Amino acid sequence: MAETADPIAIFDKRKAISAILPYAIRLAGGGQQRMVDVFSRVARASNSGEFMWHCVEPLVVALFDEPNTPSPDRVITLVSPYLNWGNFHFDQNIVTRWSTAALATLAVPYTEEVGRSVVDTLLRIMPVGSLRRYIPVSIWSWSNNEMFLPPAWLGAQTRKPEVVRQVRALGDTEILKSYLLLVWLEWSPLEDAALTEMCILIREDFNGIGMGHHREDLRKRLDHVLGQLNQGWEYINRHRPDLRLSNTEIANNQYGELMRVLVEVDREAV
Repeated sequence: MAETADPIAIFDKRKAISAILPYAIRLAGGGQQRMVDVFSRVARASNSGEFMWHCVEPLVVALFDEPNTPSPDRVITLVSPYLNWGNFHFDQNIVTRWSTAALATLAVPYTEEVGRSVVDTLLRIMPVGSLRRYIPVSIWSWSNNEMFLPPAWLGAQTRKPEVVRQVRALGDTEILKSYLLLVWLEWSPLEDAALTEMCILIREDFNGIGMGHHREDLRKRLDHVLGQLNQGWEYINRHRPDLRLSNTEIANNQYGELMRVLVEVDREAV
């Protein structure tokens, strides 16, 4: 089903697919991970943030109470992108258990599916103000290495001006840079207020000679994204058919503005 790449057809069957998940989790407990891996791939192919059937979610959340061992750690990592992280029952303990499982799963042996699941979950937690502060620095730092695009259904939520301000308020330059490097992979336009916030923080948080290496990392990411956006509409439409041409043109101008501010700050530092 995932190979057909028909998100609508997959999403229409989400309840039936989710109903199999508890059985897949039980198999994974016995060392048979294949069905959980398939669920993860199919759910991702749906390109929807609301894939898991809500009736199944409590059975999945129960996994977070299990000890830290490779089997539940991998299952938690793969299914976490499809949980409703805005649920008021989710708290610091849930985020901590997820991050522990994610880091353990990333360490042995790494796969692209695991990497995508970690970043997707990070993007799901990020807009939830009550949970965001519990994301460990190690998760933020690791996410810098991932060059794939965030899921289309989540980009706008992660780049709202209030999210930008709250991440900045953490007072950690490394986390702030990790956040920018991650959300700048999105090709859709920023809200005007978010663009303003980002321009301000570049000027105020990444100025001075001592911040030169951070500015270089940010410049490389902007170079990468601008290079993607400048490959033409055919390329963009092939990879992101959900975007409109006018939106990508706006995004191109906005990323160009961020680059202009970054270069200006760098020149002032020199």
